[in-house]
Amino acid sequence: MVVTTMNRHLLIQLQTGQTAQGKPKLHNRAYPHVDVAVTDDAIDQVLQSLSPLFADSIYAMGRVDTVQIAAAATGTTTSSVPTTSTATSGSGATGA
Repeated sequence: MVVTTMNRHLLIQLQTGQTAQGKPKLHNRAYPHVDVAVTDDAIDQVLQSLSPLFADSIYAMGRVDTVQIAAAATGTTTSSVPTTSTATSGSGATGA
């Protein structure tokens, strides 16, 4: 099986409050069109640079990859699946 990253975007989840049940109320900020060849260290540096710009607490941050899965022998596509990789989890971290 061959897995190829087709596209990538950065995702920052902000905690904007709480629900009536006490669970975090989240707002997603996505930054699309990230080069799939960029290293995880570079992604982490960008996310850390963006984090002080938000007034709300950061719940989680990371990258989301959309991958193509193909059979190794034939090269035919069997599925396209978005996957999430959290570079940094910021539960309790706050923006400036």
